[in-house]
Amino acid sequence: MVNSKHRIVLGLVVLVLFSFSSFGQALQKTIIKQSLSSFAYSTTFEISPKWNLNTEFQERIFLDPVRQSQLFGKLQVNFSPFKDLILGNAFAYYLNSPGDPEFASSFKVPEIRLNHDLGYKHKFKNLILGHRYRMEERFIRKRLNDALIEGYRFVERLSYTVSLECNLLKSKSKDHNLSLKLSDGIFINSNSGIIYNTFDQNRFYAALNYQLIKNMSVELGYINLFQQRSSGDEYLNRNIANLAISHRIKMHTKN
Repeated sequence: MVNSKHRIVLGLVVLVLFSFSSFGQALQKTIIKQSLSSFAYSTTFEISPKWNLNTEFQERIFLDPVRQSQLFGKLQVNFSPFKDLILGNAFAYYLNSPGDPEFASSFKVPEIRLNHDLGYKHKFKNLILGHRYRMEERFIRKRLNDALIEGYRFVERLSYTVSLECNLLKSKSKDHNLSLKLSDGIFINSNSGIIYNTFDQNRFYAALNYQLIKNMSVELGYINLFQQRSSGDEYLNRNIANLAISHRIKMHTKN
């Protein structure tokens, strides 16, 4: 038990130090600040105690000027062989804006993305500490300036996210709980074609989650996305207001 706690603390320290190191290096570079809003809707179909199917739709919008930043749909299958351990595989389709003001608001870059997850949790009395390791295989449509061209470029990305969920309010019926969620993730581009931006981004998230009814919750949160661009000397610092609705549908009778 002591060794497990030491590993958790060590992982958190390494993540924080890496985040500050990346941010410190970026202070000497060009930082582009952007404000966005995001809306997400997800449904989890609980097929059995060990299997579930998750669908998610999300849209992000630039606020100055107002235009679409990203739209995606995702389908993920999760399997839990043991308690608090989750394995997941997903397919997603993205439409991404390059994020530069000189591009027309209608210009979008398609992307096909596969991801493979390993996650596990440590549950305490009122806290849940989570870890998620992810490998992404990204197939991004090639472009020349503001025009799409034939073919896709491949980017492999690895990430580690640590999360903390704390129960702030428990209702007697357990249908209207309120919780605080915090997470921080480091994303690394790992394939050989990456020259300048091996470090891809750091993503911090803080939110309040309120359970509307037994199987549906609403979440209001803030995302800070600090990302290095492919040029290597420019960084995006994105502040994102996020609204998410989650729906869970139980399709089996076993508790």
